[in-house]
Amino acid sequence: MLKTILRAPGDNFTFSLFTALLSNVKSDYEAYYIWTCPPDRFTQFFEKTTFTKPLVILGIKDLLDMWGSFNHWKDTIQPGSQLLIDVAARYPDSNFIIFTSNEHLNKEINVPNIHIVNWGGDITNHSTVYPNLLPVIDKNFNSTKSFISLNRNARLHRILLLSYLFGNDYAKFGTCSLLSRDWFGNDELMDMLPWKFEDRHSDAKEKLIIGYRQIYKNPALCIDDYLIYRNNNNDNVTNFKTKLRSRYVDSFVEFVTESSFASPAFMLTEKTLNSIYGCNFPILLSGVGAVAHLRELGFDMFDDVVDHSYDLLPNPIDRIIAAVDNNSRLITDIQYIKEKWICATDRFLFNVSVAKDIYTWYNKRAYAQFNNLISKGDLQ
Repeated sequence: MLKTILRAPGDNFTFSLFTALLSNVKSDYEAYYIWTCPPDRFTQFFEKTTFTKPLVILGIKDLLDMWGSFNHWKDTIQPGSQLLIDVAARYPDSNFIIFTSNEHLNKEINVPNIHIVNWGGDITNHSTVYPNLLPVIDKNFNSTKSFISLNRNARLHRILLLSYLFGNDYAKFGTCSLLSRDWFGNDELMDMLPWKFEDRHSDAKEKLIIGYRQIYKNPALCIDDYLIYRNNNNDNVTNFKTKLRSRYVDSFVEFVTESSFASPAFMLTEKTLNSIYGCNFPILLSGVGAVAHLRELGFDMFDDVVDHSYDLLPNPIDRIIAAVDNNSRLITDIQYIKEKWICATDRFLFNVSVAKDIYTWYNKRAYAQFNNLISKGDLQ
């Protein structure tokens, strides 16, 4: 029995995968497919649903951060992860199989009756149309910009990145965006920052404060267009064609600020996919190990050009600082990065070919993980 509570736009890949895998289950089970957006409905589902079967299979799209305030980023676990742990505790005699968009969710959820299957993040959305997207190989070599940083909603790591870029006077080399209406009303960065600064951060802290004051007092420095989905269905491909392609034509490097950053589990989205089709050198600010995951998928991460040592730094402040400091030449020496881009043209096109086949990779992994679970006698 499958009950669909709410689906995310463009989720045909995960929904089809979920229904196909359920057809292999022979034991007594109940299954639900649900999107964590909006979080109130997601929470109410668990509050109002009584699970009656010995096996409960949940297909959960998107992050588990529940759109929390900045304060939850200091935690080691997303609020939605804790919700799942609490539900499993209420049904100790039931087994829960969680299909998740979050990589490394096992680092947040480790209880005996919860079993995790990874089906890929929102990077798998719009799987029928993204492979037809033309890569941006027609770069404008007269551009005076080296990078872009497209941030949308004001998540803390995005504000810190922009503050650090502005505080170092690097923003003049790129195009930065953020939705000004998402400001939290704090006129001092330290008033809303839950992460602890160490003595080694003293110089960076001052630059962060300076940069934050610049963009807080003048949000027009990086204002973005709020209405990007005219048909209100998260049409990321059309947005790429009509709004983002021109930004990719004029840039060669991208700070990809994903939706997740501080929690152990992370999710890759269309932001990463856009950078691949946009053919920019990636500096990926996501969860620890996100760059390593892309390598596992088969992507060339241009390790000879981009210093990705930040990827494995557990301290979120260290990760942001290292991502900028260790790659400063890529964003300040425009002639240098243009030359590097020309030499890497075939590698960008290779990554586009990998992107077109990530659905096969995620499909195979999900099948292997799920079949391994249901073959166990204690889950029958």
